[in-house]
Amino acid sequence: MSILDVVKGAATVLGMDVPSLLYGATSREMVEMQELANVMASEIADAHDWQKLLIQQTFTGDGVSDAFDMPSDFRRMQKTSSLWSSRWQWATEHLTSPDQWLELQVTPVATVNGYWIIYGDQFHQWPVMASGETVTFFYVSNQIVIASDTSKKTVFTEDADSFRLSEELLKKAVIARWKQNKGQAYEQDFDDYQDMLLRRIDTDGGSKPVVSGQPPVSWRGRRVAWPGTVTGAA
Repeated sequence: MSILDVVKGAATVLGMDVPSLLYGATSREMVEMQELANVMASEIADAHDWQKLLIQQTFTGDGVSDAFDMPSDFRRMQKTSSLWSSRWQWATEHLTSPDQWLELQVTPVATVNGYWIIYGDQFHQWPVMASGETVTFFYVSNQIVIASDTSKKTVFTEDADSFRLSEELLKKAVIARWKQNKGQAYEQDFDDYQDMLLRRIDTDGGSKPVVSGQPPVSWRGRRVAWPGTVTGAA
């Protein structure tokens, strides 16, 4: 479904004239729709770590550098991101305070863990990784739109562009926010949007089975079992 189709569907619900084009249109309503489509697509992208937008990245040390440029399509880290080190063989610790980072540089204490921080549009890793050493992590891509030639981009700019996530969810989001912006009754539309958003988040990434019992002696052809007991509601 193209972004033009999304807006056509929204226009029908909103009682507007159904447009024949969106990007390129100069009427006030369509100019507002152009902006609103991008605003709500961005809001949906930030609501969850959608599996379609996740990219795996690896930084490789050279024995000198502690700073690495962000990927060109970097939007943000996952909400629970970790950088996994080939040296430590576990996740390195994320520092959010610049003072904590500076303390590492000046305190003469041998570290037993790796650390990372983001500043200056770069990832910084401490201690400096040896040549060939790596850290690997997932981040969220900012390329949430697919063009008609299948290339990816950050915003809608043409009628044939499509949303990489749910177009139906985007349509509900546009309807709810349009009504809110215009001072119309929007509560039910907003509830419908939020309900669908939560359902899409719940199903993103596939099924989440819960099984019970002790781990089997042999793992061949088996799945990991949750070592607890599931009981029905009283």
